[in-house]
Amino acid sequence: MNPTSTEPRKAALREASHWLLRMQEEDVPATELEAWCEWMATPAHATAFDDLAALWEAAGTLDSDTLLRARAARTGQPAAASPHPRSASSATMAPPRRRRTLRPWAWASAACVTLAVALAWFLVPGAAPGDSPQSFATQVGERRQVTLADGSILELDAASEVSVRYRPDRRDIELHHGRAYFQVAHAPDRPFVVDADGILSQALGTRFSVAEHGDRDVTVVVEEGRVQVSASEGGHVRRYLATGNQRIRYTVANGLQPPQAVNAPLVTAWRHGAVVYQGEPLASVITDLNRYSRVPVRLQDPALGQLRVTGRWEVASIDRWIDGLAKALHLDVRRGDGEILLSSDEPQNNPVKPPAVPPGDGAP
Repeated sequence: MNPTSTEPRKAALREASHWLLRMQEEDVPATELEAWCEWMATPAHATAFDDLAALWEAAGTLDSDTLLRARAARTGQPAAASPHPRSASSATMAPPRRRRTLRPWAWASAACVTLAVALAWFLVPGAAPGDSPQSFATQVGERRQVTLADGSILELDAASEVSVRYRPDRRDIELHHGRAYFQVAHAPDRPFVVDADGILSQALGTRFSVAEHGDRDVTVVVEEGRVQVSASEGGHVRRYLATGNQRIRYTVANGLQPPQAVNAPLVTAWRHGAVVYQGEPLASVITDLNRYSRVPVRLQDPALGQLRVTGRWEVASIDRWIDGLAKALHLDVRRGDGEILLSSDEPQNNPVKPPAVPPGDGAP
C-alpha cells in the first residue's frame, strides 16, 4: 500500500478524535454543532468518527487486566500486576466504567439530523418534508408580519389566513380569507403566485396586496413593480397586468376589471393602523370593520352595500369608525346584544345623499 494513501485517513482520525472529545461536553454551542455537522457531511470523516466512537465504547467495557496485557503486547514489556487484583468475590462485579460515555455524542448526532432537516426547510425553500404547506393566521383586531423562507415578507391584516407552499420551481400562496400584503424576494425562475378564490396574482418582483371581500370579490393593489392578475371566465382565461399605483378588481357581477389608478400607499394604510377609502363600496368597508370589531357589524338592508365610502379612520377606534361612517352616509346605528346594525335614516323614496368625509378625519 502506498504510504501516501493512508494520510487522508490519519488526518480524518486526528480530526475525529478532536470532535469525539468535544462532543462529550455537556453544552456544545450551536455554532460548533453546525461546524461538526458540516464536517460529518464528508463520508470519510463520518467513517473515521464512527470508527473511533466504536473503539471508545469497546474500551469502556474492558477490565484493567485486559488493558494491561494489551499494553504489554504493544510495547513488548511484561504485563505489570493489576493494582487491584480480582478476587473470587470481585470476579462477579461489573468491570469499571470509563468516566465518560458517548451519550452526549448520541444526543449531538440526533441534533445534527434535526439541524439538517431544519436547514433544508429554512435555507433551501421547497425541501420541506412532505411538501406540506405552512399556515399563518391572525385573530380579530390582530396584525402580523412574517418573513418567509425565501426572504419575502408577508403582512397579514386582522382576521386573515394564508397558506404558503414552496417548491423548487414555484412559490404558491393561498389567501383563504382577509387581506395580505407581500414584499416579494426576487427569483425570476420561481414564480410567486397568490390564489384568492381562484383569482391568480403572479408577482414579477414587487410589492402588492390582495384582499378577499367574500363572494369572490377580490382586489389586487400594486404598490411597486408588476403583477399579472388572471381569472377564468366562461371557459377562457382573462389576464391584466397592473403596475405601481394601480388596482385590479374581480367581482362575480363584472368579472375581472382592467387596471385602475389608485394611491397604493393610502389603500394599504391598514398596515400602519388606518383605513382610507376612495369611493369604496360600503359592503367592502363592513368586511374591513368586521376584521377589527369583536361585535359583528351588519347592514339591515343589503342594498346599502352599494353606497360609496370616502374617508379615513383609525382601526384602533372602532366606535369612532362606525359612528363616523354612519354620519357620513346618513345611517342609523343600533347597538344590541351580539351585533351592531346599520340602517338608513332616509325615506325609501328619497335618495341617499353623497358620502362625505366625517368630521375630525382627514381626506385621503
